[in-house]
Amino acid sequence: MLIHGIHRTKPAKAVLVLLLLCFVWAWLSNVQGVRLTDDLIPGRHHVDKSTKHTGKLRSRVGKVTVAANKLASDVIHRALLSHERHNARHGYVHYIAEHQAVSGLIEHDRLHRAKGAWTKPAYLLSIIVAELEKPEEERLEWIYWFDADTLVMNTETPLEVFLPPANSSALSEVDLLITTNWDGLNSGVFALRVSPWSVSLLSAVLAYPIYEAPRTQKDRFRDQSAFQFLLENGESPLANVPMKGRDRWVKVPMRWFNSLPVNNAFFKNGTWIFGKNMTKAMFDNGTTEVFDDGHGGKVNPWKVMQGDLVVHFAGSSNVRDSWMEPWVERAEANLPEWNNATTKYLLKEEAAEFWKKTEEQLVIDKAKSKIEEEQKKKAQKEREKKEKKEKEEKDKAEKERLEQVRIEKEQKAKDAAEKKIATAEKKRLDAENKAIQKHDKKLAKEKVQEQKASARAQKAALAKQTATQLITDTARSHPANKTAVASVSTATQLTPSSASR
Repeated sequence: MLIHGIHRTKPAKAVLVLLLLCFVWAWLSNVQGVRLTDDLIPGRHHVDKSTKHTGKLRSRVGKVTVAANKLASDVIHRALLSHERHNARHGYVHYIAEHQAVSGLIEHDRLHRAKGAWTKPAYLLSIIVAELEKPEEERLEWIYWFDADTLVMNTETPLEVFLPPANSSALSEVDLLITTNWDGLNSGVFALRVSPWSVSLLSAVLAYPIYEAPRTQKDRFRDQSAFQFLLENGESPLANVPMKGRDRWVKVPMRWFNSLPVNNAFFKNGTWIFGKNMTKAMFDNGTTEVFDDGHGGKVNPWKVMQGDLVVHFAGSSNVRDSWMEPWVERAEANLPEWNNATTKYLLKEEAAEFWKKTEEQLVIDKAKSKIEEEQKKKAQKEREKKEKKEKEEKDKAEKERLEQVRIEKEQKAKDAAEKKIATAEKKRLDAENKAIQKHDKKLAKEKVQEQKASARAQKAALAKQTATQLITDTARSHPANKTAVASVSTATQLTPSSASR
């Protein structure tokens, strides 16, 4: 990459510059332990030889940047050289990725913007995981993410000056420092503690396009929108923990390490300032005098001022060279009003006061959160107790209902059995009665028949007696008719058998 920094010069001068740069490269690589090439592999042991030059250990703070696709340009390279000067001054290792590392599974973009945005959390995640795999005494403690379009203006300011005090127990779990502007959180520059929480956060950011795919169709940004959702949205998984995770991250002043070269993002008519080439009037001199953008002269807290560590050209991708070239030349000029040690001491005081107030507020917030959590737990216990009682009463009522159902069912079955028995008994009695009635009818019929037969017999006997009497009387009165009497006598003797039939 250093070869790209050599502009059109005479051959002899070019050779001299090349030799000088080679010497500087060798010296920095062996003495300061600063990464000047962009192919550092996460997890590979990085030899630190800074003690040979400074007599102290290499900084426990590092940097990470992605300079892929459209960011692989000359002006970006010159901006990264400003970081290398800063790294050399303070002993920072700087991991720089030049290639896109994420597939289309999450790299889709509704606006068809250049790919590479999601390589940022992926690469940063890989670095932090690799650091966590090292022995604690060897690993980095903090890592600053810097977008490739950031330019170090004041190499004298160390990154350590912005970190929360290590001796503060209240701030010991603060793992993220991030800035805000008119768009909310700005993820162009932020600091992450090398910790498991940071791994979880970056994993969630990286997976955001998958588990929140519908949101990505409406988001204005990519990884920045993911950070915004995870850290501040009530539907975020982080909202389900005490304090909604706000004890793990802090909004810090934007001018600490993420200043912008504009006082307002838009002109009064709504036009995006970074959408136009920078003019001489827009080239901010780093004072309270501001470019007349139609909003008046109020200086906003993100506007770059002389002595600020970094200027960030966020959103200027289409006209980036126009904006960055003059600023890069200014940084390379090493002007004392911009690159000075005085600001470092002022920042120490400012940061100390900031963290003191933050610590006090965090202690109050944690106390409130603890009370709220206890109240929630108490309320939860009461709810659980109430629900348990209601469940017990419900179970008891259900048990009684089931017992009543069982009793009713048994009674019903008993009644049905008794009814069945009664029905069978009734049928049996009815059958017996019917048989008796039939028998009685038969007897009555037989009696009637006997009575009829007896009557006929009596009638026949009477007839016989009458006939006999008649014959006797006839014989007595007509002796001459004995033959006729004999015939009648024979007839009367046959009559009883005929009658019996």
